[in-house]
Amino acid sequence: MFDDFLKICGAISIFGATIVLLYKAYRLVFPIKSSISYTLNVDGSAPDSLSVIVTNRSSSTIYIRACKVRCTYPFWVLAIKHLRRPFLSPRLYSNLRYNSSIYEFVDDEPVKLEPAQLIELKREIYEHPLNALYGPMLIAFVELTTGRTVRSKKMPSPPVWRMIGRRNRAPA
Repeated sequence: MFDDFLKICGAISIFGATIVLLYKAYRLVFPIKSSISYTLNVDGSAPDSLSVIVTNRSSSTIYIRACKVRCTYPFWVLAIKHLRRPFLSPRLYSNLRYNSSIYEFVDDEPVKLEPAQLIELKREIYEHPLNALYGPMLIAFVELTTGRTVRSKKMPSPPVWRMIGRRNRAPA
């Protein structure tokens, strides 16, 4: 009877230790979380803004070397594009996957993130044709000083930013 009790306690301990180790391994593999958000200013008193929210989920300090937001396409559109050009050179895959606009959020100095700290990297989007987003989705790439690059989930881009330069004009 006592042996059965010890076996049950041992099984519970092993199960708990496995859960803790898997959690720590997950935090080691995915140390930060990034997400994209934007604000649209309808009245035109201030420019629109694009921001990346980065959260440190690890128990150590992390430094962000670079943060970029690019336009991309949904998976099914990328699959169709790849099927149309099956013998495309691998060095041109980034041209197929992403669009022209790249928004940088970190300057020369790395950004320090303490454990469990959240930081919002923000950039204003001005009304200029060079700022137009021609892709239907946005994705953020956060590069750490350790060399790892973490991607955010794809997010739909605002349709208004595809019409930059024509936004506040009255129809003729």
